Amino acid sequence: KEDEKLLRVARDDATIQTEFNLPKTLNEALPDDKEKKNNDSRAIVVTECTGTYNMIGCNKAWENLCGYAECEIVGKNSTILQGPDSNFDGLRDAVARLFEGEEQASVVTTNYRKDGSRFKNLLTMGPIRNESGKLTHFVAILKNIGDIKEVKQ
Repeated sequence: KEDEKLLRVARDDATIQTEFNLPKTLNEALPDDKEKKNNDSRAIVVTECTGTYNMIGCNKAWENLCGYAECEIVGKNSTILQGPDSNFDGLRDAVARLFEGEEQASVVTTNYRKDGSRFKNLLTMGPIRNESGKLTHFVAILKNIGDIKEVKQ
């Protein structure tokens, strides 16, 4: 419920970008041109659309946000970013909406960086299709909407 409220607040906050031009093809999401791939300010990761949704690649902005190098995440699923405060229901719902045909689904969740620090994340996902229109991958853009500081008792 708190994450749903944060999603509404983020959408109403003019200072937080909540609408993204999602890549539609694999090459748009992860260009072969390394300079183009790594100069994109959007934190992009691409996953398979079957099984455990293993990640196939990311860009430099995603590496900087999450703390993992691309070579560390290929073949792993996104649970490496999740923990006890992650919005599992919201994530499942967003993926289900994509399978139902929506072109973009957003959810606020708590993600965990490689170093264990947490951040609130506006996750915007969409489908990637091949030339014949078949769903082949999912693309996600992560937007940090706030680091979470540990409260000392």
